[in-house]
Amino acid sequence: MKKSLLSFLFLSACLLGFSQAKFPPLKLNNALVVSHLDKESDQFSLEIAVSDVLSRAKIKNTVSLNVLKAGGDPQVLMTDSLTQLLKAKGINTLMLVSVRGFDNRFRPSTGNMTLAEDLAADNLFPIYKEDIVSVTFEFHFYRDGKLVYTDLLKIGGINSRDKVLRKFRKKLAKKVTKDWM
Repeated sequence: MKKSLLSFLFLSACLLGFSQAKFPPLKLNNALVVSHLDKESDQFSLEIAVSDVLSRAKIKNTVSLNVLKAGGDPQVLMTDSLTQLLKAKGINTLMLVSVRGFDNRFRPSTGNMTLAEDLAADNLFPIYKEDIVSVTFEFHFYRDGKLVYTDLLKIGGINSRDKVLRKFRKKLAKKVTKDWM
């Protein structure tokens, strides 16, 4: 009986490991930061926060607000002319940041989404919502239009938009140096 239980646990652990397969290491050294939010003020705040953290970690980056017109269609980011312009500036990674939701149980995406689908997807959540104490951000990294890495950042103990952004910067700085470089 012990042997069959051990076999079952080993098989379960192996299957769980395969179902949660990770992407190869990211090795981030440059990025175009794109916040996937509906409110322009949230987009601006999130992109600036991410850009600041990346710059402090010596990662070359620019924000989409410098590339797109205000309220512009993010699909423009996939055009050949813009891709060539970014490559000339040394940027080959598109980093899409969005709010996944206000729950602690999310898992990272597995990676069957194209860049076009990801840019076209609706974002349902703002950075902060009243009476919610945690928020989860999701990061998708694309190179040559293909998803190469995905990650989550969970922030708890929030009671204001400013506190979300402060905690976001602090936790993101640790994640950048530990997991993305």
